[in-house]
This record gives sequence, structure tokens and C-alpha cells, in this order.
Amino acid sequence: MKKIYLLSSTLLLSLAAVAQTPEVGKANPIAAKPFAHVIPTDRTFVCGDTAGWQNFTDFTPEFAAISGGAVIYGYTGGGYIYGNNVSTNILRICGQGYQNLNLDPLSISGVVLWFGGKESDMGSSGTSKVVITAFDVIANRSRNTNGSGTFNSTVNNWPGPATTAKCSADLLFSDVDTLAFNYVPFLTPANFTGDFCVVMDVTSLAAGDTVGLVSDGQNDAQNLDYTWHKIGSNWYVTDQLFSNPAGPDFGSGGLDNDIAMWPVVCDPVSGVSEFYNGMKLTTFPNPAVNSTVIEYTLEQNSKNVSLVVFDLTGRKLINNVYEEQNAGTYKVNLATENLAAGSYLYQLNANGYRFTKQFVVSK
Repeated sequence: MKKIYLLSSTLLLSLAAVAQTPEVGKANPIAAKPFAHVIPTDRTFVCGDTAGWQNFTDFTPEFAAISGGAVIYGYTGGGYIYGNNVSTNILRICGQGYQNLNLDPLSISGVVLWFGGKESDMGSSGTSKVVITAFDVIANRSRNTNGSGTFNSTVNNWPGPATTAKCSADLLFSDVDTLAFNYVPFLTPANFTGDFCVVMDVTSLAAGDTVGLVSDGQNDAQNLDYTWHKIGSNWYVTDQLFSNPAGPDFGSGGLDNDIAMWPVVCDPVSGVSEFYNGMKLTTFPNPAVNSTVIEYTLEQNSKNVSLVVFDLTGRKLINNVYEEQNAGTYKVNLATENLAAGSYLYQLNANGYRFTKQFVVSK
């Protein structure tokens, strides 16, 4: 909130002015990144899928579906398109949406991000961070070209992020890794039933800290227009901001790509005080250090009961098969002292249903 009172009126005037002009010519592809895009021949929604990356049947868009490669887009003058830059448009918040094709009820337990750039020219602080959130996608929440041949800066005519985020998590600048994928878990996952999106906000980075996300190639989004930037309080389709006016179709293709932000989707999360498909499931303590207890309750006598614990790569750490169990509460002790710090998933299966939740190991 540094000196915001004297600057607020100037800022509002600046936003009003720049919102009339798209960012044509500011996107600058500065580096290519290898990316293996493999489409499974038979895939159904299972817990641990990463929308846009691993599951191409239930969720679109498909990252790098056409080009098979990835790009780091810089911003002319400094910084990155999908991050922070020198723009007077204050392009500091970007979002990637996903169509939930089968309207599967699901929860988002975290987000995998792929950073292609990270710099600090003033010495970062310990509180410098990016904020990751997840939203519903609803109609008439963003601005896209309307085919008239002019830039649309006034009318919300396209789907976009809802007003309020459903879950949030911080990623410290010091933890941003450009050599590997970054996983950011939500301590309280949120449930979704329709289209959804994840958003990165870099307004909490320290002065001089810069990060940039990777995206896929030109036209990989196939004019879906589910990538957005926020200017002031308004969302704009990224493709419109960085394109010449389009007509007669939506999406002119100036920056028609997808951001490397992949939400990790699971079955809906239910409160521990309620049964979900006849099951309750929890762990304590969570976060765990040396050990944790997985406690589950079956509402009725059950068949095909199993308990699975796996890491975010899908590697199973425990696969306890019980077959039949009577109604009641059961506890399983899990040693975690040899597990790396991070997030893990545990899944209870019974009577053909599954219930998946997350616990964290802290060192």
C-alpha cells in the first residue's frame, strides 16, 4: 500500500487509456522448450489427472496439441507475457481456463506450473511470492473481439473467471524452479462441476523480481480463447489483447496459445463430518513429519475395499487390498520419515466408488 493515495487517480486514468489499445507486437518468443505431448488412446477421468497435460478426453484445451513444443514469450522491453513485465497496462495477472467436457464433479488439489524465466536484479525478499488461485469459469466475464473489426474494451461478451476465487496458495519467489515443474498444493481443495480456471497473480513479487511461465505454440489453442489477462478489474482474452482486430470470428490468432498451468484434478472433496458415497476419510497429523494416521469409516458393509497412497507422479507407496470389510472405522499408520517433503494423495476404494484426499509431508 505504498503511497497509493496520491497515485490512485493517476493509475485509474492510465488504466482507462491503455484499455483502448491492444498489445499488438509486444509478444516476443525468446526461447523454445522441448515438450513431450502424448495422447493416450483410452483415457477416463481418474484422480491425479492433470487437466490439459495428461487427460485429453475430459478436459480441453490440450497443451501443445498441434505444435508439440513449448515457448517462452518475452514482452518487448523486458519481462514476460505470462508473468510480469514493463507494461504500463499492468499485465500482472493471467489465467488459463479449461472446459469440463463431461461436467464431471471434481476437486482441484493443486496446480503444476512450468516457469521458463526467473530473474532478480535488486535482491529478493523472503516474502516475495506469486499467488495461485482457482475459479469457476462463467459466461460474460471477459472481453473478446466481437467480429466488428475493432478492439472490444467495454463489453464482457466471453466466458472468464468468476468474481471470487474458490481456493488459493502461495509460491515463494525463492522456490520458483525453472529447471523442473513446480507443484503448488491447495491446503483446502475446492469442488467444481463446470468449467474452471487457474490464475497466477504476480503483484506480490518484490521490486526487481521477475517470473515468466511457459506456453505452447502459436495456434495450439485453436481459437478456444480460454487464456486471459486482467487489467484493473476487467478480464481480457489474451488473444484479443495481442492481436489485430478480428473478424468475423472470435479469436484472431495473434497469441492463440495456452499457458503451462495444469490443475491437478481429483474426485470431489467432502467434509470429514459427512459421508461421501458411504465413506469418510481423513489423516492426522496433516502436515506430517515422521508419521501420520489415515482414518476411514465405512457407512455399511463394503466390498472391493482398498487403500492406496501415491505420490504426484502416480507411484504407489501403499496398496492395501482388504476385499470385504464391515461397517466401521479403521486406522492405518503410515511412516513418513523417509518420504520427501511435499504433497501426497491417499485414496479409499469401496463398492466401486473412490474417495481421494491429500496430505502434506513437512521436514
